Amino acid sequence: MKGTLPDGKPLSSQGTMPFTVQYLENLESKSFASGPTDTIAMAPHMMNADTLGVRPDLINRPIKKWSELLNSELAGRVALVNIPDIGIIDAALAFESAGRIKYRNKGDMTREEIDRTIENLIKLKQSGHFHSFWSTFEASIDSFASGEVVLQSMWSPAIIEVSTRGIPVDYPSLEEGYRGWAAGLGIMGHVTGFKLEAAYEYLNWYNSGWVGAFIAKQGYYSSVPETAKKFLTDDEWGYWYEGKPAAGPITDPHGKVAGKSGTTRVGGTFSNRMGNIACWNTVMSENDYLVKRWKEFIAA
Repeated sequence: MKGTLPDGKPLSSQGTMPFTVQYLENLESKSFASGPTDTIAMAPHMMNADTLGVRPDLINRPIKKWSELLNSELAGRVALVNIPDIGIIDAALAFESAGRIKYRNKGDMTREEIDRTIENLIKLKQSGHFHSFWSTFEASIDSFASGEVVLQSMWSPAIIEVSTRGIPVDYPSLEEGYRGWAAGLGIMGHVTGFKLEAAYEYLNWYNSGWVGAFIAKQGYYSSVPETAKKFLTDDEWGYWYEGKPAAGPITDPHGKVAGKSGTTRVGGTFSNRMGNIACWNTVMSENDYLVKRWKEFIAA
């Protein structure tokens, strides 16, 4: 990972860009290296570009901007993820899109920016704007599938699960871009000997392709797409990674139909989606303060 897409286009620098926490100078380093080295902090394994889940059958118009999360027309029918460092970025994308707050860096807010964001969220909550705040995969599905919620923070596997039930669902590529994230697997420093070798074997297996293909069918991207491709059909690879129309039904990891023949993945290709990140998930410098203020918001 070098901080660019295959075509050389640089990734968004708001939040914690994965490249910046990927490398160490050596095994004893206590801080990240400024560029690629032979020592990694963790083995990357998946990434994605998140946006808002939409019930198009219940809204009946295109959703194009993050500001729709604040639209009074949808009051009482929107939901926000109840994970402080993720939920506040979704909120910040909405506030900035609506022209209400301008951030220096949405992924690393100052205390003043956190305060202003939380105060605005509290006002919305007290006015009845939010239907609910979810913190589990299942909870993100229930109110959305029932139609009580028509617009909300949402993750790809939940979108896929709703679609397998035959319920209309959209995951639009919004004008401001996606909220991006990446994850990796690390080995604890005290692990040695046989356990260390076993850990390396696991890391190698994890990125050898089977897992990458499994998560692709949930809408995620493998950090080693080349190996995942070996475990996907040409049609699946074309749909999930290349933005091509499905030649036949596209199924989730459990064989349930997630996309009908002729449909395409919203947002298009891997490069188009991951190349359109507005802000990356992060643990902010003021994370402790953020968590404190977020709890006040949820309790308000």
